[in-house]
Amino acid sequence: MKMSMFPSFHQPLAGCDYSALQFFHFQTVSCFGPRAGDFLLRAAYHDATVRVAATALGSLHRAFVRDGPAVPQSGLTRYAMQRYSSAIHLALNRIPVTEGQSTDSILIMCVLFFCFESLQGHFRNAVQHGIAGLRILRQREERFLDEGSVARLPPSIVRLMFITIENQMLEVDWKSYLPVSIQSTLLSPSKLPPVNLEDAPTLDQLSDSFQFCYNQYLKFLYLSQTSESVELVQTLQKNQVYYAQMRQHMHSWSAKFDAFLEAHVQADQSETDRMTINHLKMWRKMIGIFLNMEASPSQGGLDGFASEFSAILCLAEDLMESSSLTPPASKSNPSARVQPARQQQNTLPPILPKTESASTSPPPSSSSSFFVVSLGLVPLLWIIATSCRHSQIRHRAIDLMSRSRRREGVWDSVLFSTLARKMVAMEEEAAGIAKGAMYEPADLPLSARTHTVVGEFCEGRQGKIEFFRDGIKLWEETMQW
Repeated sequence: MKMSMFPSFHQPLAGCDYSALQFFHFQTVSCFGPRAGDFLLRAAYHDATVRVAATALGSLHRAFVRDGPAVPQSGLTRYAMQRYSSAIHLALNRIPVTEGQSTDSILIMCVLFFCFESLQGHFRNAVQHGIAGLRILRQREERFLDEGSVARLPPSIVRLMFITIENQMLEVDWKSYLPVSIQSTLLSPSKLPPVNLEDAPTLDQLSDSFQFCYNQYLKFLYLSQTSESVELVQTLQKNQVYYAQMRQHMHSWSAKFDAFLEAHVQADQSETDRMTINHLKMWRKMIGIFLNMEASPSQGGLDGFASEFSAILCLAEDLMESSSLTPPASKSNPSARVQPARQQQNTLPPILPKTESASTSPPPSSSSSFFVVSLGLVPLLWIIATSCRHSQIRHRAIDLMSRSRRREGVWDSVLFSTLARKMVAMEEEAAGIAKGAMYEPADLPLSARTHTVVGEFCEGRQGKIEFFRDGIKLWEETMQW
């Protein structure tokens, strides 16, 4: 097949490249959400270097969907690794970026490399790719803003993709991977304005704005627990001012989200929009819990939010049911022609790959594993399992996590459900609660609670986990997945 309509296609695609790019087109790009997916698809078709990374990711994603999180060695994975090595080599040849040269391709490849390593389960490597991209992005933003060259800034959708990646690294704690000097640079409030909302924003705009607001909240939380240098303390002081603005922005966002829901009857929404709305409902409720708690979590500040946690689980179950009823994208028909990127009106949300209506192959089974790089489900379930001390609610969260078969960037449902079970078992044992017995927060004294879980991703598919209570290490374990 000759892709002569695209300037970067100078020769016919080989069979493996064709299949991998086709899988990337019809399944992988939707893991990023509609706007980011369309952007990445255009980049893959019009930039030969990005396309090498896209074929590597598409091939590995296909193996992940087919074989599950373990991704055993096969011809498909060996081919993916070969293309990945080639893509890394091509990316390194573009560094350093010369004067006047765009960094867009490098930034896009950092996103794709982050996803590739996440799919492999090599989360430490994924974090390193994310950090590399964030450093380049922040350097370019500061330089062009100082020069007044706003037109040379990376596209806003690239910024939003890195906000998503940065959120994940803040959630899992990236202190182990960065020297303090770089932390202060990356964690300082951005000089760019927030994602502004119009009076009647679209659902995509609401989602983008929430991601930005959540990012600022995570930075404040991270810095409030990290004061290892004068520079970081100064950054925290800046963020405290920004925190008040963020709260106001969150209230404004919430009002506009409610107005959107009133103006758009959910029964008339597409499955894509319904699932996006449910994601935003869950995350709004969770952020509301943390903004309204009157004491720290270690002092039982979350004990009074059982009904809110339960409501989040109901929405999570609805999402999981929808994803199991809506068939994932089927394996693409090898004879189908790969089309150029276009505005996709019926793109499925990040929770599922796209459906290719022309495909004649049977869809993967309902036990297929899902990969997503957007607002996820696993972090919410992890918070509920480890922070809610109502036995039924937390065990229900663990059950949902373990059954979801989801890998959301560096958040893996199997890994984190296993960790949650260990933590809950330690608390129940410390409180003298029999296995399987029902209990409420009052039955689990603060002295029996595990206040902190510290994890550090190691090389390969393993990590070191430490459990703490009142600053005292209870348990340390090296886990493999």
